[in-house]
Amino acid sequence: MRNTLAYLFFPVLFSLKSVAAVPDGAIPFIFDRHLYLQVTLNDSIPVTVVYDTGADFLYLDKDFLKLNDLQDAFGRRGKAKMGGAGNSGPQLTEIFIDPVRIRCGTMEYQNKITPIIALRDILGRHTDGLLGNTHLLRSPLEINFSEGYMLPLKAPVPTERLADYVKLEARFENNRIDIRARLQIDDKNTLEGWFRMDLGCGSTVILTNEAASTLNLGELPKACFRTQAGGIGGGSDEVTIRAAKFCMADTLRNLVISYSLNEKGALSSDKPYLGLIGNGIWSLYDIVLDPANASVWVKRNADKGTYMQSSVTHMAAFDRTDICDGWVVNGLYRDGIAEKAGIEIGDIIIAINGRPVKDIPWEEQRKGLDLQGETIYTVKKADGRTVVYTLFIDLPII
Repeated sequence: MRNTLAYLFFPVLFSLKSVAAVPDGAIPFIFDRHLYLQVTLNDSIPVTVVYDTGADFLYLDKDFLKLNDLQDAFGRRGKAKMGGAGNSGPQLTEIFIDPVRIRCGTMEYQNKITPIIALRDILGRHTDGLLGNTHLLRSPLEINFSEGYMLPLKAPVPTERLADYVKLEARFENNRIDIRARLQIDDKNTLEGWFRMDLGCGSTVILTNEAASTLNLGELPKACFRTQAGGIGGGSDEVTIRAAKFCMADTLRNLVISYSLNEKGALSSDKPYLGLIGNGIWSLYDIVLDPANASVWVKRNADKGTYMQSSVTHMAAFDRTDICDGWVVNGLYRDGIAEKAGIEIGDIIIAINGRPVKDIPWEEQRKGLDLQGETIYTVKKADGRTVVYTLFIDLPII
């Protein structure tokens, strides 16, 4: 039986957007480190996807299909090799080989092949799929973080519409977008060149392994992070540091960034970019993308952002109450308070300070729980035991 409550939940959330703020033809989105928007597949199936400029087409989550009895809803299956940001290299992945019709706002497309991936392991229960540039960047596109909508624009974009925007140095190649920027980590370490625009990344800046290897970072304070789900392509290892400045449209100071230790995947070596720019940066701007003219325009908005903040729980956990009673820990900082307490990757957090996490709605999760001081985590271990851990939440990891 399909999960009817899930089907109804997201239309209600999206309908709460201010009608006055969203122009005709716009596609509302909810921002939670990623841009969540609704599409309709094959004229009748509502799906919540994230927009990922680091991807090409439509991908669907395997648990979304299973829980909603949709395994056979999109025709025949095959297999193909796919890679991504994870460290495992290309993997054999199931795909739907029959075309899938996509309606997003007033735009309609037909997806040729549709990979089936473990997306919720990376982003949590509210992600049914992701949508890449092939569908959303066929014409100029406004991404308005201020009001929470995307709007397809007619070409050419009127000059007066861009009056308050700054044009970035950009290139559009192989369905990807690169931006020229300058990163100064400290007085001894500076990188200048092309960075990939990645709206599928919830971080600030992540340097490739190769770019980081050219720097002298030995004396900098660091925090090492490992995740079992770093992206399509498996787990990932990275190091979190602070950087003095990031210069793109303007200058951001004292920001938290990371660099990859991966030897495979999109963050390893031999890449035509120094690193990824994620939504920790892009959400500070309203954006116009113009693929025909290889142009990216940005305007700073009122969002103060979280680009100077790092983790205070020293772990990453994603809501998987679609398949269990809790949030699955999928990443830990080495020697952080969570790891020292005994929490392990794969643990399921079932309660915080005695409150079942399944009772914490997505809206509250998005705002942040503001946990401080002595915090009690009730955790289910892989062997079925329930264990209680006490974390004293005080300082960020870096």
